[in-house]
Amino acid sequence: MELSKLADQVKKGEIEAVHLVTMEGGSYVMHAMKGGKSQPIIDAKGGTLHIASLEEARKNLKGVPEVPLFLVQPAVYDEMVGLGDTDRQPHREPIPWHSSL
Repeated sequence: MELSKLADQVKKGEIEAVHLVTMEGGSYVMHAMKGGKSQPIIDAKGGTLHIASLEEARKNLKGVPEVPLFLVQPAVYDEMVGLGDTDRQPHREPIPWHSSL
């Protein structure tokens, strides 16, 4: 989903939440939750929109009506520590839409 179309879809009530997903190396990608499914936010060139910080995410979301915003940390280390298969869900932490500073 293009970032430029996100605001329209939020206004129509099609977007349930925005997830800021942590990636390896300390960056983030944004996903829109639509119909229970995660859709990555893409930039104007069609590539995945990578974000360096929560503040940069907020700047990109300026003009988008508020929906729940979550920091999502996938459980990627289970395989590395030798645990068996689990149905573990990613950790989701609600974060404020606007900075408190």
